[in-house]
Amino acid sequence: MSTEEKTEMSLAKTRAQMIVTVLRYQGIDAAEQKLTEIAGQEGDQAIMEIAPHLSTAEVRGLTAEADIVKPSLLHAAITPEQFRGVFRRVGVRWSAAEHDDCPPEVLTDFQEELKQFLCAFILLQDEEGRQRELMKVILDEPHGPDALILGTIREKDFDEFIAKDGKITDVGDWREMLGLLPLHFPREWEWFKAVASGIINKKSEYREFVHEVAAEIYAVAVAEGAVQTIETEKADGLFTPLS
Repeated sequence: MSTEEKTEMSLAKTRAQMIVTVLRYQGIDAAEQKLTEIAGQEGDQAIMEIAPHLSTAEVRGLTAEADIVKPSLLHAAITPEQFRGVFRRVGVRWSAAEHDDCPPEVLTDFQEELKQFLCAFILLQDEEGRQRELMKVILDEPHGPDALILGTIREKDFDEFIAKDGKITDVGDWREMLGLLPLHFPREWEWFKAVASGIINKKSEYREFVHEVAAEIYAVAVAEGAVQTIETEKADGLFTPLS
């Protein structure tokens, strides 16, 4: 590594630490504004260099309130490994899913949050190769394929999308995201169709599926230590990225 490359890496690491400090003491909006300033002065490449120096928890904190409509600059900059860690923390607020009497409207909120999460991280990648890479991360996770169904099955035209083998597309929404499956992951798409069709055709199983998968995603967040970390941060009064 050349001296110039070492200097650039050191600068990126210092900037990442600065962003985290702003996040902790000033909040998500201030941290995102700082990222915007850096991108405005030096281009998006500067954000790509900063992102690898952020921990999974820090990426999660910075993107917690962002979605496909109002994304964070980090959505297009994170590494697949960071995405894996952030996905495992997506259910940190879903403790209600542990309870059998979790209200349907609460489960619907979880589904919407999951859909926004998946669409933002996958569709905001500049290259289709990057989109495929992040989709592969989801498909390789134990509850990842189920999460894709959970986040989209309640959407209008979902059953028609399945019936037409994913040939209904719309740029920037869940159909474009799921369209990656028949195009690049045919074996996984066949599984997806079979499971989703079974749930659609047996309405009585719908809520059971939603509740069970939501609870499993929350359990993963607990296992990752994400829930305990968030509670500690709230108690310390440092920052509340998920409040």
